Amino acid sequence: MTELSPRPRRRRWLTVVVAVVAVVVYAVVVLLYASGLRSSSNGCETVIEGDDGVTVLLQPAAVQAANQRLEFQVSLDPADSLMSDDNYTPRHRISLLTFPVDGTRVQSFAEGEALASSLQSDYAEGVVEEWPFDSYRSELTTFAFTGEGAERVAVPTAVCLHDSVPGWQLEIHRLDDTDHSVITAQGETPLPSVVITATRSASTVAFGIVLLGLMAVVPVLVLFVAISAYTGRRKVEATLTSWIGAMIFATIPLRNFLPGSPPVGSWIDYLVVLWVIVGLVTGLTIYILAWNRWGTRAEPRSPHETEQPQH
Repeated sequence: MTELSPRPRRRRWLTVVVAVVAVVVYAVVVLLYASGLRSSSNGCETVIEGDDGVTVLLQPAAVQAANQRLEFQVSLDPADSLMSDDNYTPRHRISLLTFPVDGTRVQSFAEGEALASSLQSDYAEGVVEEWPFDSYRSELTTFAFTGEGAERVAVPTAVCLHDSVPGWQLEIHRLDDTDHSVITAQGETPLPSVVITATRSASTVAFGIVLLGLMAVVPVLVLFVAISAYTGRRKVEATLTSWIGAMIFATIPLRNFLPGSPPVGSWIDYLVVLWVIVGLVTGLTIYILAWNRWGTRAEPRSPHETEQPQH
C-alpha cells in the first residue's frame, strides 16, 4: 500500500483547521447577535426615598454618537394615591423637573389632565473615534413635585431605564456626589443624579472586528498573487489587474458598511483601512512590474505595415 506524502496530509489538516475556525467564528457571531438582539436595559434608581411616589420612566430612543447626544422618551408613572379614580389623570397638580436637557425642563400636569410623555435629549460624553469600543456617559437630574413656587414639595421619586436601543447596551446608576437638594415633606433632602452609560453591544463589536479582519486578508491575497507572478512561479494574466483594481475601490464601501458608521479619522482608518489600501496599491504595482517582466512581448510590425497609405 502507498502511504500519503507529508504534503497532502499537511494540506488536509490545514483545511480541517480553517474549516473549524470558520465554524467557530460564525457560531460566536450568531450567538452574540442573538444574545444582544433588542436586549432590555432595565434598571431603577431611587433619588428621593419614600412611599407612594412617582416613577420616572426613561425609554431610550437613540444614541447619537457623532453628535454626542442621548435621546429618550420621558413619562410619569405615579402611585395610585396620586391618581384619580380614572387612573390616567392626577388627583392634584404634579410636575416633573429634568435637567440638563435640550427640551422642556419642567412638565406640569394639572388636576384632571392626562399624563403625557416627551422626547428629550441630553449631552453624552464620549469619543466616537474609538469605535467600536466607544462609550457614552450622560448625567441627568430629575424629580417630581407638587405645588408651585415657594409651596413646591418634592415627592418620592424613582428613575427607571426601560427598553433599549438596537446595537447598544445601556446601564443606569445613582450619583450621590451632587450639590443639589430639594424640599420634601420631611424637610431639605439631598437630590442625587442618575448616570446613564451607553456601550456598543457585543454583537456590534464582533461584527466590526470580523469585517476588519476580512479587509486585512484581501491585501495579503493580492500581494501573494502579485509576488508569485513577479517571481515567475505563476503565469501572468493581464486581466487580474482589473481584479486588484476592483479590490481597491471596494475597500471604502466595505469600510462604510461597518455598523454605527464610524467617522473618518477613527483608529480603524489609521491602523487598518489605510494599510489595506497601501497593501492593495503595492500589490497592483508589483503585478504591473510582473506583467512588464513576463508578459507576452508585442510582435514588431513589418515595414509595409508602418508605411503611410498613398493618396
